[in-house]
Amino acid sequence: MKNILKHAALALFGGASLVVVSCSDFEEVNTNPHATDATVTPAYFALNNSIIYSQQNPDTAERLFVINWAAHARQYDGSGCEMGAYNDGYNNASYNHMYTALKLCTDAITLSDIQIASGSLGERDVNFLKNMTAFARIWRAYLMSEFADSFGPMPVAGFQGVNPEFNSIKEVYYYMYKELAEAIAAIKTTITPTDQEKKCDPAYGYDATKWKKYGISLWMRLAMRLSIVDEAKAKAEFQAAVAAGDGITAVDETFRVKERPGWDALSGVMTRTWNYQSNSATIANLACNLGGTDILDVMASADHIYTKPDAGRYRSHIKDASSYLGKRFEKHSLATTDNPTQGFFFDGLPRKLDPRMIVYFCLPGDWKDRIHNTAFPYWNHPKFTQEESMYDPKVEGELIPLAGTKIDATYCWNGPIVGYWNDTKANYNGVYNGKGGLAVYGCHPLLADEYRSSDNYRVFFGPWETYFLLAEAAVRGWTTKMSGEEAYNAGIKASLEYNGLGKHYATYIEGENYNRVGTSVKFTHTTEPTNVEMDYVNGYTGEKGKITYKYPDASKILYPGKKLNDQITKIITQKYIANMPWLPLESWSDHRRLGLPFFEIPASSTTINTMPEFNPETSYQGAQKPGYFSQRMKYPSSLANADPTGYAKALELLGGEDVVVTPLWWAIGGNK
Repeated sequence: MKNILKHAALALFGGASLVVVSCSDFEEVNTNPHATDATVTPAYFALNNSIIYSQQNPDTAERLFVINWAAHARQYDGSGCEMGAYNDGYNNASYNHMYTALKLCTDAITLSDIQIASGSLGERDVNFLKNMTAFARIWRAYLMSEFADSFGPMPVAGFQGVNPEFNSIKEVYYYMYKELAEAIAAIKTTITPTDQEKKCDPAYGYDATKWKKYGISLWMRLAMRLSIVDEAKAKAEFQAAVAAGDGITAVDETFRVKERPGWDALSGVMTRTWNYQSNSATIANLACNLGGTDILDVMASADHIYTKPDAGRYRSHIKDASSYLGKRFEKHSLATTDNPTQGFFFDGLPRKLDPRMIVYFCLPGDWKDRIHNTAFPYWNHPKFTQEESMYDPKVEGELIPLAGTKIDATYCWNGPIVGYWNDTKANYNGVYNGKGGLAVYGCHPLLADEYRSSDNYRVFFGPWETYFLLAEAAVRGWTTKMSGEEAYNAGIKASLEYNGLGKHYATYIEGENYNRVGTSVKFTHTTEPTNVEMDYVNGYTGEKGKITYKYPDASKILYPGKKLNDQITKIITQKYIANMPWLPLESWSDHRRLGLPFFEIPASSTTINTMPEFNPETSYQGAQKPGYFSQRMKYPSSLANADPTGYAKALELLGGEDVVVTPLWWAIGGNK
């Protein structure tokens, strides 16, 4: 499909003035932390402001969270960014947003230091500010990871309104480890916040125990990032984090911030109605036939999703994805991809489907039966049809349905593949381009309204991720408090319970069936998949047939382990699914670090200028390369204009050109 990025006005780059938010009424006041009133303005106002600002208002969220992070992570069918496209204005807005959040957090630390040094505070207030400073250092480490993992080299001593020297990604990570270790050690869990202070922390209410747990889990996450490029350091830091105490392991410890309707920083990050955010081929393949749970059992018990849980209405649509591929429309589909399901449309609901998918997505034609169905007004769009056909390419400029190709996509599970289709295959493929190009949204699952309505919680770190990090560490032979299998199963259980699906845990984890890319759920089931004969239907004639289904060639995938079903692959697959849809940056980082989970090479009929290694005619036949996937966000042009010396230093430290396919230091291909 051809995807086009929207254009936006270029925002100004530069230092951001400190805006401190009053936690009781959110009135804005301008404060200079070095002025005389720095001794009376509560320092925790600035940290509160940084946390809230970091939620991203809808304008920033569309440009950063959705169009960049979520697209790079293949969480929806994309905007072109996953194929190397970028918008300089969007990147500039994202860069400025991260800069401002970091500056607000740094100013909180500065204000705290000034107030403690003033000698005007009592012992309790001093101890609270010291705790708050530790919390701010933990939060700043997270914000720095956002910045470095998106763009690359950055200044660790910046955010003071001047142009500091840039540091390498290695230096940034080592700095974050030091900050986390010192901050966690400095926290006094006996300090209780006042009611006013609690109001000024939208995540934890300044609960010291929870902040410490978050710091430990964040330390684990950032330590694991170096598992390939700098394993000795990664192992040492991870084990130091484990030794510091327990991380986030329970739902009430989740680092999350409540959204609210409107247009401000607390509005939902996925609320823009024109961002349809349909399912992707990547997710469709990962979730299809995954786990031991019968989807009808899930539908029958999903009283938190459906107004009338009733498996009966889905029963006639159920098909066995372990032996059936769907309808084949090879004449209307590009074959130049390593996506094993390319050319097939699964005309039903898989009997085995990861149960979280019906939480994350609304199936085609299913929106009326969901409890939350008011946030996304385009469900009633007349071009959002569930019935489509393939069209006759011989009739130029007009969509004439080919007889016998009609599709009813109601309740069907599919996802569009990324790519630039500049030929008739896309133009005349009804499920992609019918009804003026909008049929793709009626024929594929769309992000559920629960995530669009600004009445959810934006999650920054959940207990499941702690467990999956522990599982990966255990498989790597590092010292942990749980075995790999125990931690892996605990991560799945935590994720299912968070999504109201805990009753399906026991059956889900026993699944030995393979998803479309050859991965099963059961931790001890590590048998690699072999090609298998499956049924399909000729989409043009209706004739039934059999075909040999070929799983991805493990020898050609990006993952250095060259396996489709080993334990690391299982862990990252489950981590990817559990982190949806709130943590696309982390999912993108895992793929850059490990090549997991499996992302298909784009199906393109044309060269992609921002991916010079990609050849539409041959790339899909060979091994995957980092250059076939976006690796970073390009620095905005405003950086080079405002600070040419700093920009030149950043590129020197990056070790490559300022392009989207230059791998970061910790990523596959980045350690040169």
